[in-house]
Amino acid sequence: MIVLGISETHCATAAVLRDGEIVGCASEERFSRLKNDAGYPRQAIDALLHALRLSPREIDLVALAGMEAFARDWMNRVMHDAAYVREYYGVRPDAARRGLGARARKLGTRFGLVDSARGKTRLPAEQRLGLVTDHLGLGANRIARFDHHLCHAAAAYLGAPFAGAPALVLTNDNSGDGLCATASTGRGVTLTRREATPSAPGSIGAFYSLVTLLLGMKPGEHEFKVMGLSAYAPGPARGPAAAALRSVFDFVEGEPCRFAWRRRGPRYRLLLEATLGMRFDGIAGGAQQILEESLVRWAGLMHERHGGERLALGGGVFMNILANMRLASEDWVRDLFVFPSCGDESNAIGAAYLGYLEACRETGAPPAPRPFGPGYLGPDVDETEVEAVIRARDLTGRYRVTEPTRMEETIAELLVSDGVVARCAGRMEFGARALGNRSILANPSSPRVVGLINRMIKNRDFWMPFAPTVLRERATDYLVNPKGLGSPYMMLAFPTNPKRRDEIVAAVHPHDGTARAQILDEAWNPGYYRVIREFERRTGIGAVLNTSLNLHGEPLVCSAEDAVDTFERSGLPHLALGRWLISKT
Repeated sequence: MIVLGISETHCATAAVLRDGEIVGCASEERFSRLKNDAGYPRQAIDALLHALRLSPREIDLVALAGMEAFARDWMNRVMHDAAYVREYYGVRPDAARRGLGARARKLGTRFGLVDSARGKTRLPAEQRLGLVTDHLGLGANRIARFDHHLCHAAAAYLGAPFAGAPALVLTNDNSGDGLCATASTGRGVTLTRREATPSAPGSIGAFYSLVTLLLGMKPGEHEFKVMGLSAYAPGPARGPAAAALRSVFDFVEGEPCRFAWRRRGPRYRLLLEATLGMRFDGIAGGAQQILEESLVRWAGLMHERHGGERLALGGGVFMNILANMRLASEDWVRDLFVFPSCGDESNAIGAAYLGYLEACRETGAPPAPRPFGPGYLGPDVDETEVEAVIRARDLTGRYRVTEPTRMEETIAELLVSDGVVARCAGRMEFGARALGNRSILANPSSPRVVGLINRMIKNRDFWMPFAPTVLRERATDYLVNPKGLGSPYMMLAFPTNPKRRDEIVAAVHPHDGTARAQILDEAWNPGYYRVIREFERRTGIGAVLNTSLNLHGEPLVCSAEDAVDTFERSGLPHLALGRWLISKT
């Protein structure tokens, strides 16, 4: 049985499920090269079908995430048109005088008479289905739609390695199908929704995005920068900022609980007035404090009401790894699974799981969904394409191009000498985190590589840390992880062991000493594992610094062409591309 899951919101994504197992997944941005590209992911679908050698007629069901969809042009405008973003979020001098018009628009939106923002256009159902039928040649009877937050919940629970054991499943994001949060219980292959929080009163995701904009960063993309900055906020700055922000927005206990704006008026202006004159890092720290405390209180209440010692999390708010670390430390949490890259891109996977269960019910087949495994689900590096790129760009005439007989040992040798090596090998990983196959690697014990990588390619803000990949056998040497939680996808932060911190210092947050670690099992990525093992044999360090292979503001590379283009437009000295090593020196 083949199910194609599709998410059409920002970072549009396609996922292929075969007989209960996710076997392919990729986002449109990797092919269009437009960060967070939205809409129907035509190129991603074509690439996955080609890689998996499937034809459209073999697809049993197409599962769409979300009961409604919006126009691609509008979704991309919200992400990329700076002037429209300021208008959309109410960043304008006369925002305070627009109260009556805003209330009229809100009322009209409630009754479906107008859209909630200028230019915000819903796709008519027939047009949305038509994109699928025209592209794949399938009838509308082979297309199903699933609720946005149900998709988040399905990805989180069915993707978890819980083997159908009972769990509490929480979803939380900006908004989707009118909701910002849900609490469900999972058992076997069944999800039962217990509570649902409407997004109209507010959402913690929208609050954090507005703070991101308030701090001069890009909402919908740079929330991770606010999180990274928050650790620098001293207590005397963080406390007053949190109190000021909480006077505008806070968690409200109830049935259901709410994440609500406490004052009426343009929300950006409310936040601006509340924090006027406060320190930049203090505002970030205050917002992070509110987010963490709200999620911990909410999750604790959901546990009291609905039980569950295993916790599965989905939705974009849980991209906040510091909040995940707080949740993991709660006494009642026995096991925790955060779905990788759990923003709307993960809903393609959730929709595929739900479509599979529905198809099983219709055919009478016993459902046997498999947990989400290694995240290497995109196209493979095509050796023929690599050779073609090397010839077309005359790389042998301008660089040193070799074919090492032991590539992993060669990469390790370069890392030992404080070299920086980009690695593009095997199948592309799904999601926002590079997991070794589209990564830039460096010696984690050398503080100098942080500035080196930033000058070469990343141009990261000074407060943003890099991250380590740690061999599972060495995880306890570097990470404080008393519950032994798995972290194969870089979705958790961990305190680090002070006694061994100097060995991974370049991949640790310099202020709070935490690490967003990928804990690597050999079976999940043997080639990448060998690189780190060879590095360990030479240095005694069972970890490497790992950051994504991309230019600042661009998606991760996908193809050999992308990798070489990034190599040539940056200061990267080495690119390990399939079986070839391309060096500038």
